[in-house]
Formats: sequence, C-alpha cells, structure tokens
Amino acid sequence: MLLKQQLLVSNRSRQRAPNLSTLDRFVLGLITLFVSPRRIPTLSAIVKSATLRKFHKALVDRKYRILSRPRVVHASRGPKGPSSELIAAIVELKRRNPKFGCVYIAQQIAHTFGLDIDKDVVRRVAREALPAR
Repeated sequence: MLLKQQLLVSNRSRQRAPNLSTLDRFVLGLITLFVSPRRIPTLSAIVKSATLRKFHKALVDRKYRILSRPRVVHASRGPKGPSSELIAAIVELKRRNPKFGCVYIAQQIAHTFGLDIDKDVVRRVAREALPAR
C-alpha cells in the first residue's frame, strides 16, 4: 500500500519534488504504523525517511495518549474550598468585629469549632464577601 501511494504521488506531473496534500500525508503516516521502524528508510522512495519517521512517531504518540487518558471526566476538579457554614461564620465574625485580623479569626474558629483553617482562607473569604472600605 505504501508503494502504491508513493506511485500515485510521484505520477503527478511536476518538475520538482511533489507537493503532498493533507490526505497524502495522512495515508503515508497511517501506513507507517504497519511497517517496522527499521524498514521505513528503505520504503521511502519519494518522501524523506525522516518525514515518515516523524509521522510514525506522531501517530504512535497519539495512540498511546488516547489509550492512557482517563475514561471518566470529572466535572469539577481542584480544591472545593470552605463550606458555606464556614464562610458565613467568617463573615459574621468580621462584621461584628471589624478590627479582628485574619489570624485572630482563624484562631477563634479553630478554638470554637475545632476546624483547622488557614489565615489565607479567612483573608480570601473576607475580601470576597465584604465590601472594601
């Protein structure tokens, strides 16, 4: 099949090397999947052997990338963030005591509710929930 495709390409009337269409490139690359990589240089009469090797490598890489990707796509990835109750507690503490800092609010929540919370989470929640002054 590879030789037949090469003959079709070479029989086009041109004075110089033939231009390969997208279909030609695809067919030549697809056929190289069935050829041993050692035989590619001997079969490449028209197309450079390096080109066929690149086609072969790209198709093999794509094949294994498709085979190794996860089957199930999760709708939401990444960290979930604090719960709505925790956000409400942070906002309420900050509203009642505007002079409390993020570190102190995090300590109060950890002491009261037993939740380990980072001061940066408190800072982000307070910045998003409360208007800037």
